[in-house]
Amino acid sequence: MAGKATGELEAALSRVARLGAEHASMLDSCARCMAAHAWVGGGAPKFDQMLAVRRASLQAAFTAAAQEIAQRIRQLGGQAHVPSFSTSISVMAPSPGAFSGMDIAAMTRMVADLQRAGQDLPRAGQRLSAELSALCLSSPSGQQILDTGVWADEQARDLRQRLTTIQQTHDIGTASKATAAFGLFGGHAPGSGEIGKLMTAAGKGDGTALKTLKDLQDTGKDTTLAARLNVWWRELDKTAQAQLIAASPGLIGALNGLPATARDQANRKYLAEQKATIPQELARLRAAWTELKETQKKLAGGSNAIRDPRGLSNLPTLKERELLQSIEELELRSRQITSVEKSLALGGQNGRPPAMLLQLELGGLGKTAVSFGNPDEADNLAVYVPGTGTVLDGFGNQRSDAERAALTWDRASFHAPGKKVASIAWLGYEAPQWGTTVSLNGTVANANAATKGAPLLASFTDGLQAAHKGASDVRLSVLGHSYGSTVVGLAAQQRFGKFADQVIFVGSPGVGAGSAKDLGVDSVWVGESPNDPVGDLGSLFLAPVRSSDGLKWGSPLGVDPSDSQFGARQFPVQGSGNSYDFAAHSSYWDPNSASLENIGHLIDGQYNRLYKPPASPVRPPSPTAPPPAPQAMPTENPLPHPLPSPNPAGG
Repeated sequence: MAGKATGELEAALSRVARLGAEHASMLDSCARCMAAHAWVGGGAPKFDQMLAVRRASLQAAFTAAAQEIAQRIRQLGGQAHVPSFSTSISVMAPSPGAFSGMDIAAMTRMVADLQRAGQDLPRAGQRLSAELSALCLSSPSGQQILDTGVWADEQARDLRQRLTTIQQTHDIGTASKATAAFGLFGGHAPGSGEIGKLMTAAGKGDGTALKTLKDLQDTGKDTTLAARLNVWWRELDKTAQAQLIAASPGLIGALNGLPATARDQANRKYLAEQKATIPQELARLRAAWTELKETQKKLAGGSNAIRDPRGLSNLPTLKERELLQSIEELELRSRQITSVEKSLALGGQNGRPPAMLLQLELGGLGKTAVSFGNPDEADNLAVYVPGTGTVLDGFGNQRSDAERAALTWDRASFHAPGKKVASIAWLGYEAPQWGTTVSLNGTVANANAATKGAPLLASFTDGLQAAHKGASDVRLSVLGHSYGSTVVGLAAQQRFGKFADQVIFVGSPGVGAGSAKDLGVDSVWVGESPNDPVGDLGSLFLAPVRSSDGLKWGSPLGVDPSDSQFGARQFPVQGSGNSYDFAAHSSYWDPNSASLENIGHLIDGQYNRLYKPPASPVRPPSPTAPPPAPQAMPTENPLPHPLPSPNPAGG
């Protein structure tokens, strides 16, 4: 009797062993796909973790079932061998290939493997449960295998739907990190809860949620937000997108990560609305001003007029001050609109593509970003960041910042005729201003304005990379001129290793770093005219700086990047004369200049074609003023030297 029972158990163990041999490795191909980095970024880590748990559970279920049968055989005095259902994973390519984000072909094969597992494992689980039940063995193994099959089927259906969405916007065999991330794989996205709620509300037209997303973006803390916004926007239908642009054009146009065409459409609508309403409001306020003055005049001429020997009646009243302030603000906004229109008009001429308006904030110093060429489609993409003295109402003037970006497009396109080029002038921060009385919080003498501007620039470049249709192919260069280079340097450190392919510093007083390697950018270039005094302003404005050696006097803007010890590569620029000249600081984008030609070559990666102008005079010595070592750190940075004058243009 025992022999018969042992024989039945051994036969059952043999059937379970065959069942396990056929099914225990069904998730191995998926694990190999993930190990070969067919999917990186986005929800990949979470999915990979779930896959590992399910794969281990599958193999453990077959092992546990076989061990229960073997144990019963041994209890009856028989011998039983339990086969191993554990498998190892090896891959031919242990590191990512040419794609960035997702290998769509490999992921398509993985979906097919998941679908087969979803079909076969539930049946295998039912067969195992039947075998164990016939032997009067109670085990959860069959249910574990069935559950793994259900999970695999759910993943196959979900991933197939999302891959279809990717392929609708990508005609290449890979998907960018942005598109493969978060929204498209929201179920696997880390920390997506609160952001997801805000996006859901924003998609339904909640202006407060849109404003909150914009405020979160401006902090620069969430390096994934632009990618999430990109996918959020793409998942909205055309009607919802149009409604959001119509209702909140200023906010939609400000969201980094959205397609450049959508931002341009939104910002142009906002520009048109402001252009239409400001003259009407100005006319109303001026009429109110006239009425106020007429009323005051009548009262002053009445029989009950008060004698005013001290002239106090000539002081503006609170109402007058409020009216004047409102009128001046609207007049400023009107000038800013004119400046933006001049900037946009530079596109579509001299062979340039139409300009795109990627950002617009009117009022105060103003903010904007104007692109010549579509950044989402560019092979070579450049972002120019201007410096001290830059304001929106002067942004579109001749030889100013928008024109510098346009000239950059001209030369980069000329040197690489087979490439698509986009050149952006970005005034997305409040640049410090020159003045006879310099504010310690808004001057080239310290990094305060750059510290506030760096997260804004970092977030903007996050958006460029997220919205690019083939992010692995774009070559992103960020140029900082004068104090703009300080903003670039600090932003690069906030996105260490992910900021850009190269940074280019022009006429820089300091980039907030001790060496080029501190920036986390593979290619770092610097160009400085020997006659440019702004490049030495960092050494003029000395302040107590904390270091590992304690307090010492140094530049609050960091080491001069043109110093050979900084470690940047120098590109040739033109020089003139033997003394400092502020005109040299504004000459880097002069037509036919060596610096402009070389900037074009750098953007195209043509390092072997850099043009070297004739030998320049010896650079004048840098002015220095080393004060004695301080006893204590002051609360504000001192200015040991008066600000140079006249004011350099585009500092």
